[in-house]
Formats: sequence, structure tokens, C-alpha cells
Amino acid sequence: MANSQTTTMAIRVINPEAKVFLTVTIGNAQIGGTLVQWVGQPGHIGKGIIQNLYLGKGHEIAGNNLDLFTNVLDVNPATNGVVVTYYLHNCEPDAFTLSGRVDNEGDIFSFATQVNFIL
Repeated sequence: MANSQTTTMAIRVINPEAKVFLTVTIGNAQIGGTLVQWVGQPGHIGKGIIQNLYLGKGHEIAGNNLDLFTNVLDVNPATNGVVVTYYLHNCEPDAFTLSGRVDNEGDIFSFATQVNFIL
């Protein structure tokens, strides 16, 4: 059985001239991956393990929306809790964490998050 959560976040770009990077960390000794894509643009800009993915300079991404789809597979027998943290360099807040719980070992939890970048 799969569980899911949908979230929208408004994220402020701190410096319009500085680069913005994204890192996604899955916690609780679980495993998974993320698909990253700009809303309204074809294709994706990242998938799988996301570390220091360059999104653009602040002024380039302000006013745009980024979709993040993260699937977490519960492989830790000690807990059915799932946690994912999104880190955004040159943004405020610079990180946000989402969490959930699956019913059974081996279940998947899906996070669908839209990030709205503002100045």
C-alpha cells in the first residue's frame, strides 16, 4: 500500500545574483529518489539522488515553480517513519523537512512538493 502527501512551499531567494542549489536527503535509514522538474517546461532537470543540483541564479528562477516528486521505500525494520529534507542554497528558509508513515515494511511513501520561488 502506498501513502502520499502533497505540499506547496513559498521559498524566498536571498540574493538575486547568487546561484541556487538543491540537495534532497532521505532520512531514517530509508531509501528513495526524487524527480525534479520546472512547472510548464518539458522534461526533468534531475532524478534519483539529488546533491547540489544547480537550479539557476536567483533572478532567473524567481517567479517560477519547481515540482519535486520524492518516493521513499521503507527498508528500515526499526521504524515505518519516513523523512525527507530539501536543502536550498541561497534561499529562505534554507531547508524544509516533510515526514510521514507507512503501514507496512516495504511500503512506499510519495511526497509531491511544489516550490514557488519569490524575491
